[in-house]
Amino acid sequence: MTPTTPKERLETERRSKQREGRLRRKYPEVHGKVVDFITHTIDDGTLYFTVHFTDKTSFCVRYACDMFTVGAELSDWQSGDFHIIREYMKPIPR
Repeated sequence: MTPTTPKERLETERRSKQREGRLRRKYPEVHGKVVDFITHTIDDGTLYFTVHFTDKTSFCVRYACDMFTVGAELSDWQSGDFHIIREYMKPIPR
C-alpha cells in the first residue's frame, strides 16, 4: 500500500467536509445545538441510525429483523387430517 500524498490527504479532507455539510442540511433543526448531524443507512438487512455530536462523538443504534424458529413438529397427513406425531419445540406465546 502506497502512502497518501499531502495533495491526496487535502482532497480527502475537502470531500469529507462537503459530505458533512450535506448531512447537516438534511435535518437542519438539529444542527448547531448539541447534535451536529444525523445519518441512517441499511446494510445487510440492518438499519443503522447514527447521531453525530458537535464534540466529535457519535451514538449509533442498530435495528435488525431476525428469523427464528417458533415451532417444529412431525405430523401425519395420510388420513388427510393433520395429526401431530411429535412436537419438538413448544411455540413461543405472543
